[in-house]
Amino acid sequence: MGDAWRLIYNPEGDAADVVSYAASVAEGRIAGKYQLSNTSVPNTVIVQRAQQPGIVIGADITPDREAARAQGIQVAQAPRLGRNSAKAIGTLSLSNLMAKASRSFTAIETEPDETAVLIYTSGTTGNPKGAMITHRNFDFQCNTIVKSLVPYGPNDRFVCVLPMYHIYGLANALMPAITFGNCGVLVSQYSPQKLLDAIAENNATIMPAVPTMYFHLLTLARARKTSIPKSLRFCVSGGAALPLSVLQRFAKVYDTKIIEGYGLTETTSSVCANGLRGVFKDGSIGPVAEGVEMKVIDPDGNDLPDGDEGELVVKSQTVFAGYWQDPQASAEAISADGWFHTGDLGYRDEDGFFFITDRKKDIIITRGFNISPREVEEVFMQHAKVEEAALVAVKNERDGEAITAFIVGSSDGTPTIDELREHAKLNLAEYKWPKEYRFVDTLPKSATGKVLRAELRGDAEDRRLIQKEN
Repeated sequence: MGDAWRLIYNPEGDAADVVSYAASVAEGRIAGKYQLSNTSVPNTVIVQRAQQPGIVIGADITPDREAARAQGIQVAQAPRLGRNSAKAIGTLSLSNLMAKASRSFTAIETEPDETAVLIYTSGTTGNPKGAMITHRNFDFQCNTIVKSLVPYGPNDRFVCVLPMYHIYGLANALMPAITFGNCGVLVSQYSPQKLLDAIAENNATIMPAVPTMYFHLLTLARARKTSIPKSLRFCVSGGAALPLSVLQRFAKVYDTKIIEGYGLTETTSSVCANGLRGVFKDGSIGPVAEGVEMKVIDPDGNDLPDGDEGELVVKSQTVFAGYWQDPQASAEAISADGWFHTGDLGYRDEDGFFFITDRKKDIIITRGFNISPREVEEVFMQHAKVEEAALVAVKNERDGEAITAFIVGSSDGTPTIDELREHAKLNLAEYKWPKEYRFVDTLPKSATGKVLRAELRGDAEDRRLIQKEN
């Protein structure tokens, strides 16, 4: 990729991330960190828009070479590391680099609008695209937005459990800890028990996490006989919607409060948050942060009044510079006057609080009615025997799209279909009732906890693999 690049591959996630990211930026390079699978080729996240299709895999991965060959994909396997082992061509070991480095160093001057980090989106609605995050984006996010959203203090201890290849972990955990001089508690190879132990052993006070982690910690709290850490001053949830029932239970069990943030890779993470200064509205993502404009528009781009549902668009110095080598996608995402189209549907109330109703592409249309999956899912998760729920549309000749509910039972047991139907009748309009119920142990999710509805529908296509161009 040229001398301007530094690719960071460290799947364990430890202190080397702090050094390698900072060093890359200080050298005026574009830093990029990617997660490679530890199981098989189809789950591997690949850098898109490469000129030659191929993948690089770790020494312990067993790839399906025949499938790769059939798709015209070249496979390069990294050797098992050792003192005298072979090294991949053109790569540098961070430990060797540090051992030979001089203590004298001068940072390279860069322009604020140059790309600092390239972060690939999850690809849940299409091919992963490289979001170009600039130095200005990070500076404004950390020193303006974060300061207006989260009341950090000099003695706070951050739990850094989020992956650094994702904008949430990078912009709202690692960067603030370094910028504000706080202690960062790094948790590698996440497990609920490791996270709980890290909180207790380090008296952690601030934890940015994704909804799945809050689910896990609640489950662990019910099973754990020892005391639950009470050091958490507050938590931040992001990456996906956090069910209200989980938020309330977690705050009570761990004697803390959760600020639910909203942001995207393209906005350098958070642009607003619910629960600021003790003001909390059920189901809201809160008001916008300092330095952020957000409004609701109709399909023609016209501003909508408070209470009307439309697409949320954002303007701020945290809005990214565009997608790497994809001018068409960049132009579609950012308007000529600087408004970024989030793809999220929602509305603003009279107090300036925003509410997300759903993703534009997730809306279910049946018998002429628009149905928000999130609304119906929240209703089912109010049932004592439902831990998680996900709604998808299955094609149906009569109705267009028929609703199927995927249900994960709670620790209190699994509900019967009759119980779910009765719950739906009491709380939902008839056209929102699922036609079918399916019980599953877990829901398929992305790294940040977003439910992968395409996999539930059974029509998922793995778009993360490089497609050979004819």
